Amino acid sequence: MTLKEQLAAAKARLSALKERIEADDADAIAEAEKIQKEIEEKTAEIAQAEKKAALLKAIGTKEKEDNTMPEKKKAATLGDAFVETLKAKGEIGKRFDVSAPAFKAATDTQTSPVGAVDFATTFDRNVVTGARTPLVIRDLFGAEQISGSTLVYLVEGAIQGAPDVTAEGAEKPQVHFADPTPKTVSLAKVACHIKESDEYINDYPFLASAINGRLLYELGLVEQGKLVTDLLGTSGIQTGTYAATGTATDIADAILQAAMDVQAQTGFAADAIAMNPADWYILRVGKYNNGTYYGGGYFGDQNIPNLWGIPVCVSASITSGTVVVGAFKTCASVVTNGGVSVEAVNTNEDDFVKNLMTIRAEERLALAVRRPAGFKKLTKAVT
Repeated sequence: MTLKEQLAAAKARLSALKERIEADDADAIAEAEKIQKEIEEKTAEIAQAEKKAALLKAIGTKEKEDNTMPEKKKAATLGDAFVETLKAKGEIGKRFDVSAPAFKAATDTQTSPVGAVDFATTFDRNVVTGARTPLVIRDLFGAEQISGSTLVYLVEGAIQGAPDVTAEGAEKPQVHFADPTPKTVSLAKVACHIKESDEYINDYPFLASAINGRLLYELGLVEQGKLVTDLLGTSGIQTGTYAATGTATDIADAILQAAMDVQAQTGFAADAIAMNPADWYILRVGKYNNGTYYGGGYFGDQNIPNLWGIPVCVSASITSGTVVVGAFKTCASVVTNGGVSVEAVNTNEDDFVKNLMTIRAEERLALAVRRPAGFKKLTKAVT
């Protein structure tokens, strides 16, 4: 019987003596005094036990908080989050929803550098990467998320008739909006995987840098190419050409005209120009007859490329000889279902017997061009 149960029993015995005590029964009064003393002792014991339990609980909570404090730090990157899961939980296959890009498409396995290193040798663990194309195209568009795999949106139908000034009592003109046209875009999955050895996986900082710096970059590069292909492919945007000579003034004049066309067709001002570095070079080195540069000399201040006051996005993902002018933010958006996910497993194929781990990164996305007239693609005329 616990202390609290013993206390409750004593109180019950004392309560049972009430009538005898009221009748001045000497034996009952003596018995009640003994029970009252027992109640006081049990109450003191319970209070002491509760105080002890509270102290132990406080000590245990403090230790727990101290032990878990390092794990409460929020991971700054997808790679760090992946590594923290491996270290703290050891859960293979946990999904992370974060926006970003991928690494290494070959089938060979990445292993940590091995071999004797002289104590006087400084070993730089940073990997010298190859050429990098800036991932800038996606940021030009708007962004939205859906819960499914397909998006259907409605495009306004043609307007028939128009309001007009009418005389009093005259028939008023009718305006009719044709039924909207449904448009469908389906999310595509962009993915890749790498295989790593246990030794490499246990090198947590190296693993995080591989995910953040290379795996996610390669994924984003493919996504950027897909967005450009979808926009310039079957989205139905406006098209035009500029002179076959392709001089700086030829390109600049065509771009201004394209910006005016976008605004005339949609009412939205162009907010970006996307072009290849080679075409931007032609514009940037264009000169007057006296030899001075149109955009100022090479000591001029033009940290943010722009043309006609419109920001220029220079990217190798746009083919040389092609320029895209558009109201990117308002006329199209990148649609996703969640963010980039990273999953890992060591039971794939023969990974377990070879002490390997397969790490996969993927994202589902699509480009929804709601207003094709908000873009104009310019290409160099063929002679």
